[in-house]
Amino acid sequence: MKINNRQLFWMIMMLEIGINLLITMTATIQSAKQDSWISYILAGVMGLIITYVAARLSSRYPRQTLIEYSVVILGKWAGKLIVIPFFLQWFWVMGLILRDEFLFIRLSVLYKTPAWVIIGTMIGVVFYTMYHGGIEAIGRVSELWGPILMVILVLTFGLTANNLNWPMLLPVYADTGLWSIVEGALAPVSLLGEAVLLMMLFPFVEHPGKETRKALLLALAFSTILLLFGVLWVIMTFGPEVSGRLQFPFFEMVKLVYLMEFIQNMDIFVMAVWLVSIFVKLSIYMFITSYGFAQWTGKTRSWKKIIWGVAPVTFILTMLVITLNPPSGLLLKSVWIRYVLPVNMVAIPLFLLAVSSIKAKVKHQK
Repeated sequence: MKINNRQLFWMIMMLEIGINLLITMTATIQSAKQDSWISYILAGVMGLIITYVAARLSSRYPRQTLIEYSVVILGKWAGKLIVIPFFLQWFWVMGLILRDEFLFIRLSVLYKTPAWVIIGTMIGVVFYTMYHGGIEAIGRVSELWGPILMVILVLTFGLTANNLNWPMLLPVYADTGLWSIVEGALAPVSLLGEAVLLMMLFPFVEHPGKETRKALLLALAFSTILLLFGVLWVIMTFGPEVSGRLQFPFFEMVKLVYLMEFIQNMDIFVMAVWLVSIFVKLSIYMFITSYGFAQWTGKTRSWKKIIWGVAPVTFILTMLVITLNPPSGLLLKSVWIRYVLPVNMVAIPLFLLAVSSIKAKVKHQK
């Protein structure tokens, strides 16, 4: 199974844009208000740093995944223990993504459709794709749909430009301050930081190296730019107070498109952007979870069999989350930002890179 750098670029773009456009924007606007665009710039810079560290680490072991080189760096037991938080994160992410997909579809289109139908259908499509195509199939889907979705987003920005009210961005900084802006940046950077999963994808790139790192960083940079335009458009359309109370502010903004009495209902195209992005993201997570667990147990060749366990576990976890229905904002702040961001995206990659560098220097001196 191999993907090229161009496919990796589109995979990361679609991984980042869909969820960030719909989920993190409300939390950011509630904290930073009209200065949310500054929060997104800060989040983009932090995301690039996180991605660069993860890419540098993977570049030292271009033919190995995180599961493999963690053992090389720390030894068998410590190496296997340190990756357990990633398995917990991967299952957690799949459950939350599917819960948000269910809420979005139920509110937008299928009002009375049972949860198990929506969740089961998406898991079934992802399962089929992963079982028969693996990471190559996701690379090709991303390469095909990525440019199409970018065109749709650009058209969306263009068709909603007549609703923009620039004074909504004022005053700059005076009403918020540094801490509110930093707090607002935590939600988007916690999702931009998901690019650390490249530590599982690096060995599947045909020629991993500098071009791979360049593709990853460019994907993060372009994602940040699109998200920056998204939050600017939302604030200039609704204002910070109204935007902070909307569950899906970007989607609500697109509903206002009305041009020349016949261009309207653009929200269906944004829904397509989101659903395809969700499909790509879920597929990537299901692949790295199944493949990673297979490597962790020493049965790499049987990774497709493990999908038969990962899929139903994901379904059960998602139905449990839907039943308990915890607030998305609470989960984002209490779990994702408090634990996943500092531990899985910052501390562990930095620790592995530091230990690897020290071991390399000691070996070179000897």
